[in-house]
Amino acid sequence: MFGRRDIKDGRAVISACDFVPTSEQQEVIDAFLAMQQAMVSADHNALRALVEDGTPFVHMSGAVQSKEEFISEVGGPLTYFHSDSHIKRVDIDGDWAVVAARTALMALAYGAEGTFPINTNQDFHKVDGRWLRSHRA
Repeated sequence: MFGRRDIKDGRAVISACDFVPTSEQQEVIDAFLAMQQAMVSADHNALRALVEDGTPFVHMSGAVQSKEEFISEVGGPLTYFHSDSHIKRVDIDGDWAVVAARTALMALAYGAEGTFPINTNQDFHKVDGRWLRSHRA
């Protein structure tokens, strides 16, 4: 998963999953993957549709951005080339879910280019039957 450091194919993939997901867990994984693909494709419209309004984005540096601040930088100072994720677990509690994953992002982030391994716990909220990237306070 993290061996190659030069992938710039514009794809987001799930290379491993530590469990056999239920159909609802798979829906959440699909939403997670769609979010990763929108980042790699720099698809601002898709990102807006996949992220619930009011969702903050916290970077590895600890910097926090609003949804629109983050989206405005995707494809610019935050250019993602490839995303490879290993799903550790998906916990669902009603209309809320958390995806725990180890993701390798091949990116150019604020002038630093490389593969950035990230342990992430991302919240998703089911709104009108769709799982959206969100933030549960």
